[in-house]
Amino acid sequence: MSAVIETEALTKVYEGALKGQDVHALKGVSLTINRGEIFAYLGPNGSGKTTTIKLLLGLIFPTSGTLRILGKTDINSAAVKRNIGYLPEGAYYPEFLEGEEVLRFYGQLYGMGGRELERRISEVLDTVGLTHARRRLVRGYSKGMRQRIGLAQALLSDPQILILDEPTTGLDPIARKEIRDILVELRDRGKTLFVSSHELLEIELISNRVGILFEGELKTLGTIDELLTDRDVTVEIENTTTEKLAKFSEVGVAIEDSVDNRYLLRIPADTSVFKVLDMCRDMEIKLVSVRPRRETLEELFVRVVGAAGKVKENVQ
Repeated sequence: MSAVIETEALTKVYEGALKGQDVHALKGVSLTINRGEIFAYLGPNGSGKTTTIKLLLGLIFPTSGTLRILGKTDINSAAVKRNIGYLPEGAYYPEFLEGEEVLRFYGQLYGMGGRELERRISEVLDTVGLTHARRRLVRGYSKGMRQRIGLAQALLSDPQILILDEPTTGLDPIARKEIRDILVELRDRGKTLFVSSHELLEIELISNRVGILFEGELKTLGTIDELLTDRDVTVEIENTTTEKLAKFSEVGVAIEDSVDNRYLLRIPADTSVFKVLDMCRDMEIKLVSVRPRRETLEELFVRVVGAAGKVKENVQ
C-alpha cells in the first residue's frame, strides 16, 4: 500500500503573549496514512485534532517535523491542493442558493468551468444522493442534506484525499447511516479518508485504522482488530434478586444493563465463566444466554485517554 499522508515528529507550538504561556498543540506526531483507507483521528476536545487538520490543509505551518502529502513536501502546491477535498465541521452554505449553484460556485473556485464542471456537478450529486434536490434552495435542506452537499463540494475536484471534520455529528440515525454508506463507497473507489469525529460507534463501523490523540501526543495507533483486543463474556439472566446480584459483584462481575427483571452480566477476562455459571445454578437463577464480547472503540477511547490523564496527574 502506498502512503498518501506522512508525518514525522510533527510539532506545533503556539506562542503565548508572555513567557511560559506557549501552547504545545502537537508534540512529535508521526503518522502514515495509506491509499484507500479510512483513518479515524480521535481525541478529546483540545487534543490537537484541529491543529493537525490545519497543518494538512496548509493553513498553518509546523514548528518542527516534516509533512508529506502524495510524496510531496510542498503541500501548498497546486498539484497537492487539487487532490484534497475538505468538509469542515458545521459548514455553512448561502441559503438563497440552490444545491447545484453552491457546487458551481465552488467549482469556479477550483478553476473549473464549462461542460467539465457541469459533468462533475451531476456526478457528485449522484454520489451523495442529491440529484433530486439539485435545484432546491439550501434553506429547504435538512441537516443531513446539508452534510451531503458539503461532501459533494469536497468531491468536486475528484481529489484523492478527503479530510472530514465531524461528518455525522448531529444527524439522525438514518442520515448517519446514509453518510456512513457514502464514505465506505468512496473508500472502495480508492479514496483516502482522514476523519476526525466524536461519533465513536460510527467510526468503529467503517474505519480501517484509528489514532487516539491526547494533549498533542499520539497515544495509540492501529487497526480496529489490533486495538480492540480486550475480550470478555456477557451472561444474560432473569428472575433474580438484589441479594443474588450482590454475589456477582463480590467476584468482579459487573451488571452492564437491565430491563424489567432481566440482567446482562459482564464477566472480565480474569474471571472464570464457569464459576459464574455455577453461581447461577446454585442460586437457581435462570440463564438466558452466554455470548463472547469485544471491547468497543468507545471503551478503548475512555481507557486510553483516562490512562494518559492519570499519568499526567502523577507527573504533576
